[in-house]
Amino acid sequence: MTPTPIIELTADRGSMMSSSVTEEVISKVDEDSSSDSDMDDGSDSEWAGYNVLAETEPEWDVDSFDGHEFKINPRVRKMYGRHQQHYDEYYNDRLEAFKSKGFLPDTLNGIDDVDLDGKMDGYNSTRDFMAELANVCVKKHNETKGTTLELVNVARVTARGAATWRLYITFMAREFSDGPLVEYQAKVIVFLGDEERPVPVLCRPSPKPGTEIYINLKGFIPDYANGIYNFGSLEAPIG
Repeated sequence: MTPTPIIELTADRGSMMSSSVTEEVISKVDEDSSSDSDMDDGSDSEWAGYNVLAETEPEWDVDSFDGHEFKINPRVRKMYGRHQQHYDEYYNDRLEAFKSKGFLPDTLNGIDDVDLDGKMDGYNSTRDFMAELANVCVKKHNETKGTTLELVNVARVTARGAATWRLYITFMAREFSDGPLVEYQAKVIVFLGDEERPVPVLCRPSPKPGTEIYINLKGFIPDYANGIYNFGSLEAPIG
């Protein structure tokens, strides 16, 4: 039984609790909702702005996630009551997703895995279509930086959107002929229909272990140099 969300910043950890524990957590929130301290937490409408990160107009080599501050509604913490371990797991999951800047699934922000082996009209698979989109960013990268980056294989993709899709593509590439494989990230915006071409947003090397985005990930995202691979990109197709 999953606790009823107070706002969309709730965790999908309720199934790990027993029914009695769940009721206890929910009742604790209800009791606290009328307290004076709850007024200090801010309204749901104020905190809703921290749920879905606003996207700015695309500008090449500018990450729209930059400048956002990681915050969780204090009432979410209250919902977990005495169950600190469950809250810590939720908090760490949210922090990891936030630091990935879209390149890890973040359901609460509408960012989900893409099924790379799914079928797509005009392509052998969705993976081939994503490679084509990533190459739009690779081409822009080479033109603006004077490099010879070459895409080898798409490793993982996450997506967010409806009429307009923002795709976060993790791929393996060579920075020069016969060079070693290097993990890169590309972000591209795709519009439904064929009226507008894909818009390249960024193309960059993936952060290395030890940098800010990788703190606390403990091997849960691919690290090809250290033999850690991704097998989780086949779970959720677009839409």
